[in-house]
Amino acid sequence: MAQTDRIEDFTRNAQARAEALAEGSGPLAALRAAGRDAFAAAELPGRKTESWKYSRVGALLEEGLLDRPDPGADPVAVADFPGLDADRMLLVDGVPRGLPKPGEGVVLRRLAELAELEAADLGALAPAQERPFVALNAALAEDGVLLHVGRGVRVERPLELVLAQGAGTAPRGAHPRILVVLEPGAELALLERQLGAGAVFTNAVIEVHVKEGARLDHVRLGLDAGDGRWLTALDVRVDRDGRYGLHQALVGSRFRRNEIRIRMAGAGAEATVGAATLTRDRTHLDTQMSLEHEVPHCTSDQRFRSIAGERSRTVLNGRIHIHPQAQKTAAEFNTRNLLLSTDAEIDAKPELEIYADDVKCAHGATVGRLDPTSLFYLRSRGLGETEARTMLSFAFLGSIVDAFPLEAVGSAVRAELETAFARPAEETP
Repeated sequence: MAQTDRIEDFTRNAQARAEALAEGSGPLAALRAAGRDAFAAAELPGRKTESWKYSRVGALLEEGLLDRPDPGADPVAVADFPGLDADRMLLVDGVPRGLPKPGEGVVLRRLAELAELEAADLGALAPAQERPFVALNAALAEDGVLLHVGRGVRVERPLELVLAQGAGTAPRGAHPRILVVLEPGAELALLERQLGAGAVFTNAVIEVHVKEGARLDHVRLGLDAGDGRWLTALDVRVDRDGRYGLHQALVGSRFRRNEIRIRMAGAGAEATVGAATLTRDRTHLDTQMSLEHEVPHCTSDQRFRSIAGERSRTVLNGRIHIHPQAQKTAAEFNTRNLLLSTDAEIDAKPELEIYADDVKCAHGATVGRLDPTSLFYLRSRGLGETEARTMLSFAFLGSIVDAFPLEAVGSAVRAELETAFARPAEETP
């Protein structure tokens, strides 16, 4: 079937499924209605869509990926994170399956239970207009989670957000929706884990509002390869003197794409982004990063380190946009990439768009290979080929992983990445 025919079938099926959902009332129903309208007006990305140049949408159009999951299905195995004492929010195929009892000043609620006032930011932080998959998430969201931290509340224990596939093997689609709001002066560490390697299209939207003087450390892990189709939109607003840190460790899968938009909306806001990624075999990983400096006196620092082996592909498009009124901005974007095979591909594209004249900005990208002299030195000291390559490669990623704010997470991530790297290559469809 031609690509245009597949897109038409997918669009028609998605609209029919959205119309079949119960109307209901409240913020979730309003979100669905807005999503249906936005999806009907949008066009799915095609071969000429610049931001999808290296991510073929065909992987998301396959038969069954719009089917509803079994609401009673068990999740894939969700082991406790080693060495981490955290409260867990579990979503299985997009639906909450267990929320912890929050401490004082923290609200955890299912979106289906919310009143209008509680969900004021729902849909506002991640607008669906001209974003077909964000609109699709809104139209098909069956439930989700609101995490609200009150003014001045410092949450002592980290919160763990687990987006897990169900254990069933049938293809299906899941549309998790998460809203995180930190009131002025609040502090939180959030660990997001994406679990599952089955043929599931997980189309997640996460909205984050860091208000005046608040601080959020957000650690995101996607360490399952396999046949999963993971598409995540993360939209963040940082208000005056707020601090947001995003720390990622990701491996490629059949299709994995992260669309990240961070708005610096208040003077004195700070954003830090660090990512360590690994793709192997024929896996795919695409990161579309947009950082909007809208006001003066804000700071951002972005650092990406990527390794690609065999016939895998890593894509990184990093855009910094300095608006005309955003004087006294300090912004930096840096990506370093390591190719382990002549058949692997890394497409790194930093962008710097400046409309203010009193700023300090820098961006850069490098792509290289392992230093043969260093490799020879380690081999001459008795290390095997795999051990030597692993050591050099993870020295390359170490600066990112070592900066993770949760020490137990950094140690576990390093071990998981090394295991994924050291295993023999295998052909992935």
